[in-house]
Amino acid sequence: MTKVWIITVSSLLLQGFSALQYLLIKAVIENGSQFAWQFYLFLCVSMLISLFIGIFRRSVLLAMTIRLFLIFLIGYPMGTQLWLELTLLLSLLIETGLFLSPPWNLALMLTADLSLVFFQKPVNAFYRHLPGPHVQDLLFFFLFSLIVTFLLFALSRQWEDGENRGRIIRRQDEALSLLGKANLGFQDLNTSLKLDTLKKERNRVSREIHDTVGYSLTNIRIMLEAASFMVDSDTPQTKELIEKSMNEASICLEETRNAMRLLRSKEIHIPKGMKSLYELIRIFGNATGIQMKLELGNVPDSFGERIDKAIYRFIQEGLTNSFRHGRATTIAVYFWIHERVLKVSLQDNGTGSQTITEGIGLNGMKERISELNGIFSYQNLSDGFEISIRIPLRREDK
Repeated sequence: MTKVWIITVSSLLLQGFSALQYLLIKAVIENGSQFAWQFYLFLCVSMLISLFIGIFRRSVLLAMTIRLFLIFLIGYPMGTQLWLELTLLLSLLIETGLFLSPPWNLALMLTADLSLVFFQKPVNAFYRHLPGPHVQDLLFFFLFSLIVTFLLFALSRQWEDGENRGRIIRRQDEALSLLGKANLGFQDLNTSLKLDTLKKERNRVSREIHDTVGYSLTNIRIMLEAASFMVDSDTPQTKELIEKSMNEASICLEETRNAMRLLRSKEIHIPKGMKSLYELIRIFGNATGIQMKLELGNVPDSFGERIDKAIYRFIQEGLTNSFRHGRATTIAVYFWIHERVLKVSLQDNGTGSQTITEGIGLNGMKERISELNGIFSYQNLSDGFEISIRIPLRREDK
């Protein structure tokens, strides 16, 4: 039950209790029977106003003012009987103190207290003179209402502080969520930029070799070929030297071309399998300041592309959740294979959670692991939280 309905139900119960009070004191009130229809009419209107406020939360200040006027009309012919008015005043103070924000709630509650005390005078009702309440009863009425007023004011301040802290925590959660997503995005961007830069640099070096060394060696070969026809045939040493130079230039040119082909065709090394996890955890720890631990146990370097990718995403999502929701300061990831079943466990020292809402992240983990016939689970620990997966391995996976 929400705070709004707790307040509304409490107020309605007090107003209902006032009807029981009226039945008990009707016989001792002057003109009690004549006043009954008026009492029940005003009480019903008052309860409807309370219900309206609880449902719509609109025009609270105006509604409280009307309710105060109705309490005055109900209490007008009561004479010395203050207890019914006190019950109705308590219901009004509860709604005013907890629906309105400080300091307006305090101002209206004090106004209600003082107004009801001030108008407690001898009156004429239904052609009869009704005496006012006794001084000691009036003093008790005022002091009791004053104590309740300040207690409700203190409670409203406490609730408002709690709501402010809740808003701050929600904003922090949103900021942590954005930071976690940004961190993962920066990891992907960092890898992408590295690969892109490496490709561009490799292509640039390849072009430079082609445009400079390759071109020069080709010219050397052409010039040496021309020189070989120009030298005197009676100088075999010169021709031999030229031929050696030509052969050397040809070999150099061929090696240069081979190096360029190798440079363009060689695959860029991208960390895969367990090596990619080292990189992921290192970057995440540097970005967040969380102390990271990775134990690979008896696992191989890779389980194949499908399993490696599922494990990577599982750990990536788990790290983000530990940072965002658990506010962990240490995270440990453990791998172990037993009877051809791989178990991966991510444990943190965060706050944990008694009620876990499975959002897109957790559902995505479950779907990826279930596609591998695996099991995804999570639990609170004595000093944190754990998520784990179990994946059955085929012979070719290990």
